[in-house]
Amino acid sequence: MNRIYILTLVVITFYSCNKSEEIQNHDLTGNWKVISFENYETDTIITKTETNTWSQFNNGDITVNFKTSNSISGLISGRNVTNTFSGNYTIDKEGGIAINNVIWTEIGEPEWARLFHSILLAAEYEINDDLLILYYNQKKNSITLINQN
Repeated sequence: MNRIYILTLVVITFYSCNKSEEIQNHDLTGNWKVISFENYETDTIITKTETNTWSQFNNGDITVNFKTSNSISGLISGRNVTNTFSGNYTIDKEGGIAINNVIWTEIGEPEWARLFHSILLAAEYEINDDLLILYYNQKKNSITLINQN
């Protein structure tokens, strides 16, 4: 009986030591580009197309820069196809995010750019490899960005 107990303990210890725990990266610093908007309730994904953006402005892209001030806050800025924006963000180690005090220029913008205004609703985020996913609406929607560094 003791051998079975010891063997079980060794197996459990072995697997728990070798289990690779996913380490969540919380560093937003850098340049990002929006690649999609997701609605998980309707199972739809909107990506950039010739009909929903204006490619003659910023290649039709939404580009974002996060500049860290300290471990929990920083500045966000970028170009929303035809408009520029800047503001502040704060994060926590559990993946929470708040984006506030955002100032936008007010030039007409395509549908793709208008969708990006939902970033003001972002409440949670995660970084997986080179993707930053900003969740809002109680994780029913998200904005996915790809790292440009």
